[in-house]
Amino acid sequence: MNISTNRVEAFSDCVISIVMTIMVFDIKISESLKHMSDKREMKELLVLVPQLVAYLFSFTVLGIMWLNHHHLFHMIQRADEKFLWLNLHLLFWLSLIPFPTVLLGEAPTLTYSAAIYGIVLFMASFAFMLLRRYALRHGLMYIGQEKTLKKTLEKINKRAILKNYIGMGAYLLSIPASFLSIYAAYACFTVAPILFFIPDGIDDEELAEKVIENNLVATNISQTNNQL
Repeated sequence: MNISTNRVEAFSDCVISIVMTIMVFDIKISESLKHMSDKREMKELLVLVPQLVAYLFSFTVLGIMWLNHHHLFHMIQRADEKFLWLNLHLLFWLSLIPFPTVLLGEAPTLTYSAAIYGIVLFMASFAFMLLRRYALRHGLMYIGQEKTLKKTLEKINKRAILKNYIGMGAYLLSIPASFLSIYAAYACFTVAPILFFIPDGIDDEELAEKVIENNLVATNISQTNNQL
């Protein structure tokens, strides 16, 4: 069963955007602030700093996941049923990110908060790896005969997979690291976001246009051959 990628991407965008939005509702401001002096209000607001930092970091991670998902779908031209389930598997782990974010915000020095956060981020990264590798192995990207385009796509995927493995390794390492030093776990969390901002030197929008143009040509040739 071949399925259009447009609905899959649109559904994924909705889920990720909702997850990114609901996290802010977990930042709770005390009702007693209304009856406090300015100095005590400032102290109460400072208590919210860990929650705001946790929210900011998780928002960044989700944003990076969304951008990577967007870039991946620039290359994918069709989907099948198993691909849909793998995409849902990814969305499941992304939707869990608000839970450890709350734990980390309310207890930033607690070992288990960091460990659970590391587990969820590792599983989300692992799910993304499964999605990409399935698309590669089952030919959901390479429709068409243009050799230069294929080489570019292969190059992009090799770099993406390498970064994915490094990120997964860092998240996995953060789990035992959280029991040794909470700050070591935090350092592990920053590895994947830093990797994301290292440029690949490839124009994603230009690549998308080439993929679409190439596959339109391939589709027209296929339709012509069928008519003959």
